[in-house]
Formats: sequence, structure tokens, C-alpha cells
Amino acid sequence: MALRKTGLCALIAVMTVGVITGCGGGGVGGRDILVDRPVTVTRTFEEGAVYKYEFNIESQIGIMRTGFEQTMTTLTKLRTSSTITSVTPETVEATLRFDYAVGSITSGDAMVPDGSVAALRGKELQLTLDSDGQFVSATGMANEAAFEAGAGEFAMTLSEVFPKLPDEPLSIGTSWTEPIDVPDPNREFVGDVTYTVVGFKEKYEIKCVEIHTVSDFEFEGRASQGGDVWLMTGAGTGTGQMLLSIESGNVVSGSSDMTLTLEAEGASVASAAASGTVSMGVTTSSSVKMM
Repeated sequence: MALRKTGLCALIAVMTVGVITGCGGGGVGGRDILVDRPVTVTRTFEEGAVYKYEFNIESQIGIMRTGFEQTMTTLTKLRTSSTITSVTPETVEATLRFDYAVGSITSGDAMVPDGSVAALRGKELQLTLDSDGQFVSATGMANEAAFEAGAGEFAMTLSEVFPKLPDEPLSIGTSWTEPIDVPDPNREFVGDVTYTVVGFKEKYEIKCVEIHTVSDFEFEGRASQGGDVWLMTGAGTGTGQMLLSIESGNVVSGSSDMTLTLEAEGASVASAAASGTVSMGVTTSSSVKMM
């Protein structure tokens, strides 16, 4: 699979990390329970507490350019441990470690390991959350290819694992909307996520709020790798659902489906006169569960 020959490696690097936004879509399991009054969900953190999650992501990527078409499938599996290191009235600091990371890229009959994903294993991110537990920023892995290319995707994933919770009690039909505001040095994201309570369930003997999500966003930015430089614009929509622990406010499980389109213009070599336009379409299914 001679990806370098396509001149699209910078764009492919951005997309093959897996766009993991949203916890919902493919079902969250659990059994329905009856809750006869609104519940107040308050997220609390204690220094030394550890949260472990497993993520599974599958993306189908279609690439179209004059005289060239390619389809790819990427698979990514991550297991992470987040340890709370500091709690103050204003912020919560945590260390996220990639305990396990494996990925692959398939095109036609050829499959190759995704080395940039595997390189994450054993590495750590420093996370900052606000006092309500909503994700603010991540630092510490600027030189890792998978994180650097897909910083926005990682940030959107962490935003879903640590979602903003409303102050009001939750009951079926409660809905709230939060802006998508993620740190990415290469792209600017604009959009929002709407959360709606649709029921209550018990999973792993944990009583949970079942929440559906709908996301809608646009982005623009720059992708580069070696001599490949591309300016891109795109948009995405997604649906999902998650189970949120009533007692702790943590995500217990979730899954998501998302569709993204992207248009890019650039050159395969930065100094070359030749340039081109590329269209890409991506569909992603993902799941997350507490371990």
C-alpha cells in the first residue's frame, strides 16, 4: 500500500487516527430501571483516583482526486488509565496513560500496522479539567505523530469522556447544548453537541442516566507532513448515546456513529508548482467502556 506515492500522507495521517467523537450510536447495553423523580448528578474527584477506559474505533475512508481513488479501513484499539493528581476549587489535574494502543490500515488486500498508534503505548498526557470535570486541555505529547495529527479528535474524545453536566436535576426529556471547543494547533472546530436524557439503566450494577447525543461541527485548518502541505475545510455530524453514572457522574459506556466530509487543496511537495484538490469522506463507528 504505497501511500507515499499518492501525495496525500498528511491528510491520511489526520484521518487515520480515528475520529472518535461522541459516546453513542451502536447501543450501550444495560437493563432499564424505574426512576420516579429527577436525579442530581454531581461529578466529584479525589486525588489518587484512577479511571480506566477501553476505546474501539473503526473508520471507512474514501479518497477522491482527479485520476485517483482509494478506500481505506482503519482499526484502532486503546486502553487508558487516568489518575487524578491534583484537585483545587478551580481545576482538576490528571495524567492519562496509554496502557495499550494498536492500530491497522487496510486498503484492498493490503493491511499494515499503524505505527503512530502503537507508539502511543506507555506514553502519558497531562489533562486539565475545570471544577465541574469538563475537559479543558491536554499537553505532553506534541511530538507523537498520532496525537499531533489528530489533536482535535483526541480532544473531542476526552470531551465526551468528561462531558459538561447541567446544574439542574435530570429527568427524561432534559436537554442541554454545549459548544464544541477543542484545542488543536492545526484546525479550528466550530459546532455544538446536544445532550438529551432518554431513560435510566443499570450496567455493571451501576445506576446510570441514559443520554443521547447529536453533534454538528465544521472545521478548517492545515495538514502537513514532510513536504506535503494541504489546506482543508470540512464538516461532520454524529449521533450517539452514553450511560452516565448517577453516583459519580462518570461515563460507564457508550458508542457513536459519525460522518465527516473534507475538501483539501495543496501540493504533494511544498515547493512544487503542481497542486491539486482532494475530496475525502469518512464514516466512523466507535465504542467506549469503563474497565
